[in-house]
Amino acid sequence: MSKEHKGKLSLKALLQFIVLGAGAYSIYEPIFTRNTYYNAFIEGFGITNTEFATLFSIYSMVTLIAYFPGGVLADKYSPRKLLTFSFISTSLLTFWQSTFPPYSTALIIYGALGVSTTLTFWAALIKATRQFGQTMGGESKALGSLEGVRNITKIIISTTCVWLFGRFASISAGLCTVLRIYAVIIFICGILSWIVFSDKQQEEQAVSKGSIIRLIGQCLKNPAVWVISLMVFGSYAMSANLSGYITHIATSNFSLTAQTAAVTVLISTYAQPVGSFAGGWIGDRIGATKAMIVSCLGLIAPAAVILLLPKSPDMMIPFAITFLVFTMFRGAARGQYYGPLREAGVPMHLSGTAVGLIATIGYSGDTFLPIVSGKLLDSMDAVSAYKNFILILIGFGCFSICMSLVMLRIVKSRQIGSDKEAV
Repeated sequence: MSKEHKGKLSLKALLQFIVLGAGAYSIYEPIFTRNTYYNAFIEGFGITNTEFATLFSIYSMVTLIAYFPGGVLADKYSPRKLLTFSFISTSLLTFWQSTFPPYSTALIIYGALGVSTTLTFWAALIKATRQFGQTMGGESKALGSLEGVRNITKIIISTTCVWLFGRFASISAGLCTVLRIYAVIIFICGILSWIVFSDKQQEEQAVSKGSIIRLIGQCLKNPAVWVISLMVFGSYAMSANLSGYITHIATSNFSLTAQTAAVTVLISTYAQPVGSFAGGWIGDRIGATKAMIVSCLGLIAPAAVILLLPKSPDMMIPFAITFLVFTMFRGAARGQYYGPLREAGVPMHLSGTAVGLIATIGYSGDTFLPIVSGKLLDSMDAVSAYKNFILILIGFGCFSICMSLVMLRIVKSRQIGSDKEAV
């Protein structure tokens, strides 16, 4: 692609990016909308809390297993084929889910959703976005913008669905409608993926011609990929877990009502896309790794403030502002998780495998940190429990910064090596 075309988006390119951003949000809502409609799921499926938790355990186990092979798959097949399959299959599974089938069938559906949203989707999504960055003039900008569009889509669609949900007398009927709305949106993303993406344009640089074993070997022997995985591991562990417990922290530590805490969290979500776009812009100017350091510092500082704020309802406004800042930097960090791949010298035809490895390690904190928080809450009062938990999360943030500094040394050594070869 010629330089004069970089940074200029055609209508087709704009449609591609909208599909990526809107699809990246919508495809996960059949799973994660449980946070909003928990009671409706229980009523609709007619299951216990334990059975409901088991459904998500099945999904989580499948995704953890699927990330790495999904990356290899993304290097053997074009994003167009994988994205289309993921959207269409997830849409059909969501329609099936909306019928509230028996529990044994629901287990199969949730396991299948783990495949369609991870094995054939996640690495292909990131790879397609990296390719898109060549059109936008910067991979960091593309990755940050993807996260920004994803969050804007979330604000628009989730708000609409919550309003529609409240129009039904039966919460299970409302949930059925919400799930089918998402199914239609995901299906449209699938159709558009096939139309707006082209195999011929991307196949030469995107699809690896080598064997799978060689593909994996090339990825595993690159130390920078492992370092990026640990950068993501620390940053994600901190941001995702503090965000996940923030409502309970607000009610138990600052005596906010459940409604006030929910409103505080809702308002803060509007800051996340701002952080995502800003993080992408910064990443293309100072480098994705340095942008990650800035983002992690931006996560640690408000977390420390929450830790030190007097535990009083009078601190509601300072608490809300602090979490809003945290959410903005969370958006910046999430948008740059895969930005350092370019600095690591990972070619496009290996990016899927690299993304698979990074995701497997980077998101593994979900397998043990909820257990840590649960044990803390069961063994001490909420104020003490969250004090210790936030300290642990700040430790993960510091770990991410340390790994980012290691990555900067790797980048510097690569640049020195390139300069010597040029001489």
